Amino acid sequence: MSGELVAWTSALSFLVYGSYATRLRARVLRGRRTVATGGALAQYLPYFIWVPYVVIAVRPGPELPLSDAVRWAGLVLVVGGIGFSIWSARTLGRHFDMEVEVHEGHEVVDHGPFAIVRHPVYFGLAVHLIGSCLATGNGLLIAGTLFGAFPTLYLRAATEERLLRANLGPAYDAYARRVPMLIPFGASIGTRR
Repeated sequence: MSGELVAWTSALSFLVYGSYATRLRARVLRGRRTVATGGALAQYLPYFIWVPYVVIAVRPGPELPLSDAVRWAGLVLVVGGIGFSIWSARTLGRHFDMEVEVHEGHEVVDHGPFAIVRHPVYFGLAVHLIGSCLATGNGLLIAGTLFGAFPTLYLRAATEERLLRANLGPAYDAYARRVPMLIPFGASIGTRR
């Protein structure tokens, strides 16, 4: 499998998500009033989302000798993760935003992908990045994903958790008891609260 195929598939699938998310956000922001926002760090982290795609395109660092079957499975996860994130954004509808915020009339969404995990957009992006790691075998991308992207996704999810709990109260607490935070079926590893 060629590195170019992996780079183009990863980058284009993320661009599809980015385009969809931008259009959805523009549509739902009209007339919406923000009630509360997350911390500054969580707000600015998305500006660095492009870094893995530079690593994928430039391919610095060592590459693990993975079989073509693993690399193809990685590409499936690349596309599947983005598909899951798009499904999640679409399900959120008027509640979708790329910023960490709660707006007037905000309510708990608990159907579709939100019945699987509380933060399915981030879960889908994590699956996408895992797929990119498997498809490329790039050591730098793997390290960056484990020590940069995953902690970033968790930080944003944790910030959203605090904001949603503070503003949606018992309804969100009840939802959080039923559905794991980031890892499906992950109650045993501390993802429920």
